[in-house]
Order: sequence, then structure tokens, then C-alpha cells
Amino acid sequence: MQLPASFQKVLSSISKKTAPSDNHSDITLFNDLPDSEKQAAIVKLQALADAQPKPKKTWRPNWKLAIMLFAGVSFTICAIIASVAIAIDVDSNPDLVSKLRMANTNLDRMNLLPKDSDWFFDFTKQEKYTFSPGGVINANAATFPATVGQGMTLAMLNLGPCSMLPPHIHPRATNFVVAISGTTRTFMIAENGARTVEETLQAGQMTIFPTASVHTMMNVGCENAQLVSALSSDDAGTHNLANAFFSLPSNFTQTILGGDVNLQSVGSHIPAVGTGSNFGPDACRAACAAKGKKIRREW
Repeated sequence: MQLPASFQKVLSSISKKTAPSDNHSDITLFNDLPDSEKQAAIVKLQALADAQPKPKKTWRPNWKLAIMLFAGVSFTICAIIASVAIAIDVDSNPDLVSKLRMANTNLDRMNLLPKDSDWFFDFTKQEKYTFSPGGVINANAATFPATVGQGMTLAMLNLGPCSMLPPHIHPRATNFVVAISGTTRTFMIAENGARTVEETLQAGQMTIFPTASVHTMMNVGCENAQLVSALSSDDAGTHNLANAFFSLPSNFTQTILGGDVNLQSVGSHIPAVGTGSNFGPDACRAACAAKGKKIRREW
């Protein structure tokens, strides 16, 4: 009977450990055993072979895959951080703002702002100061710590030709808006059941958007428009309605809009918050082009 090679190795190992080195007279060869004992020996050898320690597999990291995963995750995180950073006002000096809010008296706040430069804010030097398509530049607790405790945010609204601010609310402030240049059409709805208030503002004219009222505006002219907005809080907050609506679970939005609406298609056309302003209707820009007026995208 021919034994497998693994069995031969086990037999060799056993022989080395058990057979006396100086006496070979009592050794019985496998082929001399009766068939029944051969079968028993084979079973035992199989058990011994299975009990032999197996070589450990060495784990080798897949560096190529790891690098690809790291790069992909890093890109995603950076994209999210970038989009959030430009979409909201981030504290320029969180520690100072915290101290200003905790100050017991106005003199204590003054001592926390000892330099003249602490009381100076340049709208034109801010990241969101653009007319392409436009931008909302807030001087508030986040961007201008001197406003902490003053009960107001002052914002400059830039609207390029045919650009608009999408429908939104300010949950913690009433909004007084004054036009500086251009022609801007505004819409405001105070609450359910209230009528829509529509105004057209030109230089020196203003309107009011009460706290938490839905409002929107659009530059209906072919030149840049600029407005100044005074809000009754140093932390007014802004909430764009379309972006908020399409962040709800799809079964909610689908029920509200109806079963025949393609949610993915509609939602993909909702502009990101960005600088606060979006490009308006193509029809408006086409009308400006038809009048032979160049659409300026810079101030």
C-alpha cells in the first residue's frame, strides 16, 4: 500500500522521536502489518497530519486600494467643507465672540475690542462680494465680532443682471431692505393666508420683510443692482426653502408634489446655497441681449 507524502512525513517525524537510535530489532515495517492494523494506522496518521500546525498567512496591505480610498474620502470631505464654508457665515474669531457674549457690561465688551481695526468692516473685501451671479455679504456676529450685542446684522446684497435671491426666510430677524442702484423686484409672504406683497425698488426706495416671512427678489434690469439690508439680530439666520424642502425624505416630498413628479430630476435643478444669489431666468438675459445691453458680471 502506497502512503501519501504527508503521511510519510508524519511517519518520519514519529520514527525520529520514538525509535531507539541503538536498537532496530523491534521495529515493524508498515508493509509487514496486517491489513486491519494498516487501516488503523492510516486513520491515526490522518489525525496526526490534520493536527500539524499550518503555516500562517502573512497579511499584506493593498496600498494601491488604500491610497485610492483615502484620496476619494479626502476629496469628498474637502468638497463638503468647501460647499458649507461658502454657503454659511463661519465665525472669524469664535473665542472672541464667546467672550463678547459672556461679557457682563458694555465696558467689558469695549475692552475686548481695543483696536480701531476691530470696529472696521470692508464689504468689498469679503469672499462673497461678487456680481456673478451675485452675493449676500453679512456684517454679523460671525464675520464682524463688534456686532455682538448690538442687535443688528447689516448686509450688502449684490445682484448681477437678471440674478436673484431664491425664496428664503430669516428665522430670527425682521429685514429692512434699501435699494442703492438698479431695479429689483421683491416678493414677500408673511404666513399662510396672507397675500403676496410685491414691490419694485429703485435707488433710495425700501421695503420690509417681517421676521420669518418668505421673501425673494430679482434684478429685473440689465445692469448690476445693489441693496443694503438691515436685520434686527446679530444672528438672523437664513433658510432657503427649496433646499430645505428637497432635504426631506423622498416619501414626504413625493407625497406633497404628487406621484407623477420625477423628484431626482426636479431636485437636481435646485441651485446650491453658494454665495446666496443664483442666476435668474434665461428669458431675462435674452431680453437684455436683444436690447444690445452688455451683461456685466463684475462691479
